[in-house]
Amino acid sequence: MELLFHLKEKGSLPGISSQLGQHVRTNSESLIGARTPGCSQDVSEGIAIGSGIYIDEHTHIEAVRYPRGSDAMGFLTTILTDGRPGPQRIALWVKNVIKSMFRHPIKTFRVLQPVGWAREFVILLCMQALEGEIEMRWQRPWFWPFRKFLVSHGEKVPTYIPQANEFAKTLAQLTGGFPMSMLPEILFNVPGTAHCIGGCVIADSSTHGVVDPRHRVFNYMNMYICDGSVVSANLGVNPSLTITALTERAMSFIPPAANTDWNDVADGAGNRRQI
Repeated sequence: MELLFHLKEKGSLPGISSQLGQHVRTNSESLIGARTPGCSQDVSEGIAIGSGIYIDEHTHIEAVRYPRGSDAMGFLTTILTDGRPGPQRIALWVKNVIKSMFRHPIKTFRVLQPVGWAREFVILLCMQALEGEIEMRWQRPWFWPFRKFLVSHGEKVPTYIPQANEFAKTLAQLTGGFPMSMLPEILFNVPGTAHCIGGCVIADSSTHGVVDPRHRVFNYMNMYICDGSVVSANLGVNPSLTITALTERAMSFIPPAANTDWNDVADGAGNRRQI
């Protein structure tokens, strides 16, 4: 999206659909987990995502690990805190941290500092296949008027999924660790997501999307978009295989390289033609 917004503004691709940046999805995700300070097992070793479970009809949770030494994300994790976004949740978070400090001062300090985070932390990536989207616009934000960025608009993606928090608590009980939340979700009501998808979605015409069902960019010849930005719905699972399948299908429509006089166009009305 950022690349296409930039090129459209500069005049290189003025015909890109005005639907660019619409229908952006986040897989309705919440990043939680459990950290066990001083655990004997190094949980950073192994496949990045080796297991997953559906805890209800719409909610899928995957256990994720980062390789040893990847501790920077530890700055973003804190004691698990329930509740709807706002001052009450922040107050409850402060209460939880203080309470934990009094009960287990040494363990709490170890949990909150980032060193060894990847070795001791099991990330729980919670995803939901529920309807929900935001809009991304190319504009200057109020806090940095010197250049344009992608700025989100629309109804906020939920930063508190009760089922996910309960699952994290259960995992922490089983491992003898601490359930953890993402700090930006608590303090700023900003969700974390590993799967920002959509924004250049597939549609029947340029009035509804950016590419046609063959991934051809409306109004341009031999131009295709085949990444996660064409996905038009929350999948509730890691989108990599879906992106691969969509791309393989799009490539199946392209003829052999020997046909060099073949050019493919999808006009803005959704008509398909060859030139």
